[in-house]
Order: sequence, then C-alpha cells, then structure tokens
Amino acid sequence: MTAFGGPQMHLPYFKRTLVDRLGFITHDELIEINSFCSALPGPSTTQTITSIGLKLGGTRLALQALILWALPGALIITALAVSPKFLGSNELQFMGSAVLGFMAYGTYSMFQWIQPSKLHYAIFWISGLIGFAIQTPWIYPFSMLVAGFLGAQLGEAPVQPFKAAHVTIKWRNLAWFVGIFFIVGIAGFVFSKFEKESKWVEPIVLFENTYRNSSLSLGGGHVLAAMTVEQYVNHTHRLSMNELNAGIGIVQAIPGPNFNLAAYVNAVSMKNSGFSTFYQILGALIGLVAVFLPGTLFVFFAFPIWENIKSIDFLQRSLPALFAVSVGFLLTASLSIGGAVSNQWFLCNPEHKLIHLGVLLFTVLALASKKIPSPFIVAAALLVGWVFP
Repeated sequence: MTAFGGPQMHLPYFKRTLVDRLGFITHDELIEINSFCSALPGPSTTQTITSIGLKLGGTRLALQALILWALPGALIITALAVSPKFLGSNELQFMGSAVLGFMAYGTYSMFQWIQPSKLHYAIFWISGLIGFAIQTPWIYPFSMLVAGFLGAQLGEAPVQPFKAAHVTIKWRNLAWFVGIFFIVGIAGFVFSKFEKESKWVEPIVLFENTYRNSSLSLGGGHVLAAMTVEQYVNHTHRLSMNELNAGIGIVQAIPGPNFNLAAYVNAVSMKNSGFSTFYQILGALIGLVAVFLPGTLFVFFAFPIWENIKSIDFLQRSLPALFAVSVGFLLTASLSIGGAVSNQWFLCNPEHKLIHLGVLLFTVLALASKKIPSPFIVAAALLVGWVFP
C-alpha cells in the first residue's frame, strides 16, 4: 500500500523491510533474486517478492505474497476504470505529455543499464525504430528471438565457466506455461475472427492478448505499456490513446506493480464494447490473472534451478542482448506516445502548446531530481488540466 514510484523505488522498500528490519534475507540474496527475475519475462519486482515468498515458505507463501503485493493498486485502478465519472476530458488533456515524460525518462534511465557494446547499442536502436515503423504485435517476439541469437553468437563470453549441478526440475510448471500459451494463443486467434459477430468472445481474446504480452514483456511495466499501445490502440482499436495515457499515468500514481495496467486496459476495453459494470470488473480480473500468471509460472519453474542455469555460456551472452531489445521497446513506446501527443499539440491553441511543453519538461526534471514522488507529478498534470480547460 506504500510502494509508490515503480521498480526503482520498490527494491529499496524491499531492502529496508525484508533485509534491514526483519532480516528475512540478506542484501546479497535480494540482489541475486532480483537479477534472476530481471532475466525473466514479466514484472520483475513482483517476481522478486514472489520468489522471496517461495524461498521462505514455499508455494503458498509465494502466492500470498503475490496477491497482497498486487491487490491494493489493482483495486484502485479497477475502481477508476469502471467508474462512469472517471475524470473528464479537461483533467486528462495534459496527461499524454506527462506520460511521454515518464516514458522518455524511463528509456533514458534504462539505456544507462545496457551493457556497453556496439552490438547492444545497435540492437537497442534498430529494435526501437523497427518496432515503431512496423506496427504489428509480432515484432516483439521476433525481435527478442533475433536479439537472443545475435547475443549468443556475438556476445562476450562469461567470466566464470559453467559448472553443472544436480537439481530437481519441476517440468510441470514449464509445461503449464507452454500449454497455456499455445492453448490461449490458438483460442484467441480463432475467436478473434468472430469478435465483430459476437462480443461475448471478447473476454477470451482479451485473456490471450494479455497473457501473450506478459509472456513476452522482458523489461518490466514500460515494455508492457509499449506492447499495449500496439495491441490495444493501433491493432485492435479497443481504446483510444488518451484512454491508455490516462491508465499509464494513473498506474504511476498508485502503489504496487506497473503491470496493474492490465486490469485498467481490459476493464476499459469491456466498457467500450458495451458491457455492464459487472463484466468490466470481470475484464479487470481477467487482466490481473493473465498478466501475472506467466511470470509466476516462470518463477515456480526456474527459481529452483537458478543456481544451475545462471552461468550457462550462451545464456550469459544472450541476456545483455535481450535486455537491450527490451529497452528498445521503451523507445518504441516513447515514439508511439510522442506521435499521439504531437498530434494533440498540433490541434490545440498556442497557449496550450506551451502548457503541454511545460508539463513534459516538469515531468522529466521532477523524475531526474528523484525528490518528487510520482503521484505528485501525476496529480500536478491533472491539476493543470483542471485549471486550464
């Protein structure tokens, strides 16, 4: 309920509470677990708290930790999404500029973490620009496969050689992930052909879209936002760019994981399709289950064998390249949102153009200062929209 500010603030919270105050794990264990989770698709800080629960108390504690970590923010954003009076056009008119600031600063910040290499920088720029130029959901898995292959072939060899160790592998968790991925993928593909004839197939299609995006989102909530722009706005037109910007902005202002955006997106999609409030809440629940399930299954499968696989040669070479392409997806999202915001700037009067620019600059500078919490930045953008109708 107090973890505002995204992944860059979540880890310090974990350290203060779980390491310094309670002594559940050591600082080195926290860093190692987070590094493991950062190599997996899905919400890294959510997977971190889930892995800690798995380490300390098994599957039951892991699931309890996951639910209690995501629930406060999920309830808030679901209530906002289904509310018939969820903010007005005045309040939201400058939210796009604030979101662009969040995205631009997020891209810049994560760019600093790319392993210095001509290969990795090239992967970042090429994947980011191609993702913007070729607007199709399949560009993301394709880019990840190509980047992983190039990293394995051309990346630097690991410092420590791989040493195999005996470990019991729970293949059923991987089988569940792969099975669900292909089953919902086929179902989503088939049922999407009938969306125009019957809106009642939409919940199945939404589950597939969300599960697939989460399964391929290596790089955290901003990458999920980039995929959401392509899948929900550009490709299927389930919601407008302004509606998505509102969700991205609000998720910055509530506690917990940024992946709670999926609850908002699916609830609004159901609303725009004419479903009642009950089904909008169902859409939010579908989003939450579909967005957190892949990463949780990955944790249950991979965490017990992390010590055995983390030093495999080709994985060590591929991981920096995969991280570079995930940051490239942030560039894609920044360019997509920037295009929508620039269109909005073009249509407004000169006074509002300056206000848009001011909101953008304020957001970036406030984030760079690390002294102004994200909720206050979002509140400021909403306040400016209310003051200047």
